[in-house]
Amino acid sequence: MLYLFSVLMIACGCVFLLISVRPVNHIYKTDSNLGWLVLRSLVVFFVFGYFGVFYYFVQKMTINTADVIVSAIMMAGGFFVFLVTRLSLKSMVKLNQLAAQERSNLLHDPLTGLANRAYLMQDMQALIANEEQFDLLILDLNQFKQINDALGHYFGDVLLCQVGLKIGQTLPNTCTLYRLGGDEFAIVSTAMVSENTSQKENESANRIDDIARLIHSTMDENFEIESYELSVSACIGGTGFPELGRSAEILLGQANLALYECKKNTSSFSHYSSAFETGAADNLSIATRLKQAVALEEFELWYQPIIDLSDGSVNGAEALIRWPQLDGSYIAPDKFIKIAEQSLLITQITQRVMNIVKEDIQLFNQSKLSLCVHLNLSVKDLQSPHLVDNINSIFSQCDWSKHALMLEVTESAMMTDVARVKITMAQIANTGLAFSIDDFGTGYSSLALLRDLPVNQIKIDRSFVSNILKSEDDLAIVKSTIYLAKHLGCNIVAEGVEDAQTGQLLKSLGCDHAQGYYYSKPLKIESFIQFAESHRPITQ
Repeated sequence: MLYLFSVLMIACGCVFLLISVRPVNHIYKTDSNLGWLVLRSLVVFFVFGYFGVFYYFVQKMTINTADVIVSAIMMAGGFFVFLVTRLSLKSMVKLNQLAAQERSNLLHDPLTGLANRAYLMQDMQALIANEEQFDLLILDLNQFKQINDALGHYFGDVLLCQVGLKIGQTLPNTCTLYRLGGDEFAIVSTAMVSENTSQKENESANRIDDIARLIHSTMDENFEIESYELSVSACIGGTGFPELGRSAEILLGQANLALYECKKNTSSFSHYSSAFETGAADNLSIATRLKQAVALEEFELWYQPIIDLSDGSVNGAEALIRWPQLDGSYIAPDKFIKIAEQSLLITQITQRVMNIVKEDIQLFNQSKLSLCVHLNLSVKDLQSPHLVDNINSIFSQCDWSKHALMLEVTESAMMTDVARVKITMAQIANTGLAFSIDDFGTGYSSLALLRDLPVNQIKIDRSFVSNILKSEDDLAIVKSTIYLAKHLGCNIVAEGVEDAQTGQLLKSLGCDHAQGYYYSKPLKIESFIQFAESHRPITQ
């Protein structure tokens, strides 16, 4: 009986060793480490050794206690090798799965599940290495920040997921969708292109146009999130390989430049052009010089009269910043203000403007001119925690009425951070200063926001005013805005008045004030004072 038991234990040890050969071999193929090769060789060697011992025991026919102990040890050794190799294989498979999951996480957006920026760069580099032609598009969602601020991050996250899902379902199989971060997505299209080099750039633009139209048509429908129907649109910029760029980094930069042009021109999409590089170089030059201009106080203020339509007198003026150059020319505000807003320089510029306005109001008072100066605040100004303190420190010591200053805020600026803007405007209003909403009708503010904010005046945008003699729709908008303002206790300024007929019509509609080149272009301080003195109210 002991003899059979010993032989059986040795046989089990042989089986365990034989079974261990496969996992060890699999491990070695997965991880070609010398140690696993040595282990595999040892296991094979032990197998032959066990078979030799097994043959010896079968031939021996007699057995003692020591032989039984040796048999038990050999079975345990075989089982130990089997157990170690199986557990090692399972651990390695588990680690490989975790590593694969980690690699997947590094290459995918955790919110939407889409491929991320790292994946985009990896894919583009692979396509470039294989000389495969493709187009790159970057799209940025409009109105997303307003929705995120108004409804909260939960709705913003759900909206991003729905946008990614809907666009992904719409795109053809030749396109891959990526999320770069925030409300920015990217698309790589590998559609076939012409071999005719002279036609490649035009074909790339046409393909980007087709994809852009497809995306815009997809986003025409509202996105339903719980009880809300949300509407977003997109700006799209695109470029192509190899006709426009030869590296992933260059292509990404080109697509971003095209996206910037698209936003600037409020178009549906923009295809990269080398002309954009010139604009980018100009912007870099302006950004470099802007810091010095702020330090040296190179800016001037010009004033465009605001006319009281009841008697044609000058009621006030909008302070407009100018940046003079050594050759006598001026850099347009729309060129350097946006650049300044991308840095902290805009708050310093606004502070400089406030100081100039403070001094100029003293000049108006010396000339016995009772005027209200309109001063523009940017998005960055409203977001600055120092704005209220700056206003108080500059204007608190003035001996003139607070009615001599009106702060202008655009609709879009109010919507960038609604909660903070409400607090900031309320704090400033408590000091006695008034607010005017500039470019009314061009933004996305709600009437409830208009009701809740401390607004004293509404300025109707020139895009509506300039066509009221020709467009019934624009006329209806202007009439409705005047009616709304009157019932909210606000006075009205119509911007962009270019002729007498428009001014007369606005007066008949009950508009309080008007501004535009028909009355006067922006003037330097001396010329403005002369103009205002010649257009005093009748009572003066």
